[in-house]
Amino acid sequence: MKVKKITEILPEIREQVVMRDYTSLKVGGVADYFFEAKKIESLVRAVRASVACQIPYFILGGGSNILFSDYGLPGLVIKNSTANIAVLKEKSQVIVDSGVSLARLIMETTANDLSGPEFLYGVPGTVGGAVYGNAGAYGQSIGDYVKNLTVLKIDPKDNIPKIFQFDRLWMDFEYRSSKLKKNKSRFKPVILSVRFQFSQNRKEEIMRKLNSYKKDRLKTQPIGLSAGCIFKNPIPAELKNITGKGSRGMPELPRERRAGYLLDQAGAKKLKIGAAVVSEKHANFVLNSDGAKASEIRSLIEEMRERVSQKFNIVLEEEIEYVGQW
Repeated sequence: MKVKKITEILPEIREQVVMRDYTSLKVGGVADYFFEAKKIESLVRAVRASVACQIPYFILGGGSNILFSDYGLPGLVIKNSTANIAVLKEKSQVIVDSGVSLARLIMETTANDLSGPEFLYGVPGTVGGAVYGNAGAYGQSIGDYVKNLTVLKIDPKDNIPKIFQFDRLWMDFEYRSSKLKKNKSRFKPVILSVRFQFSQNRKEEIMRKLNSYKKDRLKTQPIGLSAGCIFKNPIPAELKNITGKGSRGMPELPRERRAGYLLDQAGAKKLKIGAAVVSEKHANFVLNSDGAKASEIRSLIEEMRERVSQKFNIVLEEEIEYVGQW
């Protein structure tokens, strides 16, 4: 039987779309195909079409925490714009589509006197991307609040993507990582929705926390075209075995053991390649100052890593992901 073209299965699909318009760093070449899914049903349909046509796909959320190649992506980029939120106030739970922004999640929980995700204030991106990478700050991680999630993954019985529900342990959450982020298969499982377990609190107390995090981020982090933190904090061996085991995130590391401090001490703030520069405010941020290329940003990242390696004999590991053809 002749395999249909993906443009026949997904007539709304667009071809040859420039990705710099969809990433927070404003870099990236052309994707062969581009599809925006505004509902879970559309997201499922796009993934199934991609698998049926044997075309690799990449799920794009808010476009942060990634570096998209200048050479683009030979496959399908699925922009996840799913947007449903259901608040179960009596259970202190929230069920959220994976395309919902973290900012909107925080707004909804605050409005319903639910506390938990405040530490993510100011973090760009979507719920799906945050859970995929176990985003966190201030000694907390989003994976600690996941109760269960629905996932679209290939059923080995017939190689067709089907919907499954798993509890948080299935994700194997680690510091800034998960089972899905480490998955290197051609057709990765896709997070469709997440059920969070939060706790009730007074709105005044929630707002106090949000204001505290807001002030700290404005004081310590740059405003501009960035992808967020470039490198993970180097976790000491004695702490690695506590991540993903139900603890409330990673303990907050002392300042002198964090990636930003190590980069600062290694002189990274002086580095610049083309229009890619290290932030003078926080050495773990790279900024696109004036039309930088992805290749310039990646070269700068390698130079930052090398500086820390030479000075401290520590090899930093990226928190961001490289997407596309390199």
